[in-house]
Parts: sequence; C-alpha cells; structure tokens
Amino acid sequence: MVRPTLDNALEKREKEFSSFRPVKVLVCTWNVDAAKPENLNSVDNAGGNDNVGFLDSVLSSLERPDILVFGFQEVIDLESKKMTAKTVLFGSDNAHKVSRSYKLWYDRLVYAVRVAMPPDCPYSVIHTENMVGLFTCIFVRSSEKESMSSMAITTVKRGMGGHYGNKGAIVSRFVLDDSSFCFINCHLAAGQSEKAARNSDLAAAVNADRGVVFTGGGDGSMILDHEFVFLNGDLNYRIDQRREAVISSIRAGDLQYLLGHDQLLKEMTNNRAFRLRIFHEAPIMFLPTYKYDRHSNEYDTSEKRRIPAWCDRILWRCRDASKVETLHYRRYDVNVSDHRPVSAGFVVRLKKVDYAARGLVESEVSRQWLQEERKLVQQNRLFYAELGWI
Repeated sequence: MVRPTLDNALEKREKEFSSFRPVKVLVCTWNVDAAKPENLNSVDNAGGNDNVGFLDSVLSSLERPDILVFGFQEVIDLESKKMTAKTVLFGSDNAHKVSRSYKLWYDRLVYAVRVAMPPDCPYSVIHTENMVGLFTCIFVRSSEKESMSSMAITTVKRGMGGHYGNKGAIVSRFVLDDSSFCFINCHLAAGQSEKAARNSDLAAAVNADRGVVFTGGGDGSMILDHEFVFLNGDLNYRIDQRREAVISSIRAGDLQYLLGHDQLLKEMTNNRAFRLRIFHEAPIMFLPTYKYDRHSNEYDTSEKRRIPAWCDRILWRCRDASKVETLHYRRYDVNVSDHRPVSAGFVVRLKKVDYAARGLVESEVSRQWLQEERKLVQQNRLFYAELGWI
C-alpha cells in the first residue's frame, strides 16, 4: 500500500518538479464501409457532400496538431462472406488483396498530410497497424520524435470468441516528454440489442494486458495506467427508440431527446461496472452518423431500415481531467460510406520532469509518510492498551 500512496502524493505535488507545455491532438474516426480512397474523388453537389475536400477539412480543423490519429474501421468488406472465409481460413493466401486495401489508405493519408500541412511543419508516421478491417495510422510532428520513447502497438481480437479480428481493437502507446499516451481504435459488436456484447468487447480492450508490450506504460502495465487515453471507433451503441420516433426527432432537430436514449451515454451514467464510466466525451451537437444509404443523405431505406445512431465516437480519459481541453467535436458529410466520419481536437498539458527536484520531493513525502505511520502505530498501541489487550 505504500507505493500507491506515495505515487498519489507525488502526483498531487508534480507542479513542484515538472514543467508543462501544451500539445495539440487531432483524432479522426471513420467506418469507411470498404470504400477506397479513390471514392473520395467526387463531389455530390446535389447532396452538398464534399467528398474531395474531406481529408483537407479534417486536417485544417486544428491548426498544426502535434499528434494526428486516424482510426478507421471496415477498410475491407466485412459483409463479404467470401472475403471473411478466406481471411479466417487462408489468411496468408488472401494477404495481398487485404494488405493492398490498407496500403491505399496509408498512401492517401500520407499524401493528404504532406499537402495540407505547411512545408516548415513536416510530419512522420510513428505507428501503423491493421486487423481484419481495423486500420490505425498515427502521425506526429517530426520535431517531436526526439522527445518520444517506449513506442508499442498491439491488437485485441474479439470476433469468434477472441479468435478473429473482425471485431476488437488496435491499441498503440508511446511516451512524449514524461507523459504517456494510449490510443485505442475499436470496432465493437453490432446489432441494436447487443449492448452487453459491446460492453464485454470494451472491457476486453481496456483491460488488455499484452505482456511486455505495455511494461512501463504510464505508471504500470495496463492501458488505464497511461496518463492520457483516447478511444475512438465504431462503438456501435444505438438509440433505444423506435425508428419512426428517431427520424421524427432528427427532422425536428431535437437531438437532446435522442441523446437521452443513447445506449453509450446511459451506460456511462447508470452502469457502475461499465469500463468507459471513467471516460469523458464532449457534448454531441451533430446528427447521428449511422446508417446512411451510400451516396445519399437518407438514413437506411433498405428492408432492414436500421435505426439511426451515434455509432462513431471519440472519448478520452486523464487522471487529472483539467489537463485536457476539447477544442472541437464534429462530423463530416462524406457519403461514400454508410457512416459519417467524426473528428475531435484536443489540447493536453504535457509534463517534463526534473528528476533531481522530484527526488527531493519524494524524500520529503516518504519522511512525512513514515512519521504518519509511526503516529498511527502509537495511537493503535495506546488504544489497545486502554482496552487491556496489550
């Protein structure tokens, strides 16, 4: 019990041995529904959908971000039974076709970042990973690379009892200065009634212990030990209302009524065991992002007539919430997928530790703890002596 108590005391006094600076973080999440980058090369003037300008709009939503995270889902067609069977049974034989899909998006993102950002502000890719539809690509300003350490990335499979990665998460982490970051890109169980499965998927992702990958992460070895944790993805949480009521509220602009029935917000508020209960999300001021007819602004008109929902979300956690400020939380009207992409911009307070000064504070805190411990022992001894037990 001594070490956690000491760590907590040091955290409360970190201003005495740390300097701080602001760092801007931009996160974009999108279920691309197997769309290819070339599908963005069109403007739907009739529907007001600027597919061509989408990536530039994301990259200009926050001026010169220091960390830039793209978390995509369904880069390959998960509805294709043929593709799924090949990936599960003959992964290596199907690798070329699958990996090409990821490479196309990787190349498009690298190009978009290079074109959108000022020449005096180059960026470098520090993490890229894929897992059966999930794709994560993380950029940092090249000037920050020397301040980075302990970089690692891993995956958490949740499909088919944890054996297949059609659902799950990509988890990446690094340390910048002396602050640790963790980014989780998720695709959770689908279906209006599968809330419990989604909760289970999240618990598996957030509680993931991938051995040596996270050793030294934050103050320990688990995801939530990191100082800053950002979670994005197609979380698939739905709205607990009939489709007609949801459509009517959307047309009336009554988003607050719908948010009152949002499964994720209800779980965060009412379910004490929910793993995202300790996370934060900026107020949602945009329309539900799912499910649209492709190349349309109409919600699902197929036979299934799925209920619109805010499936696509970005959340964050920090032990000291005052260190994170949300600058924006918005969606983009890109119609090449059945989901609308979402981005969030943040500014976080990064710390740089003076370890000599920290050592002095730690010695002082240790002495104070020892004095308090001796005082408690003496009080207990007197108490039991008065009872005649010693």
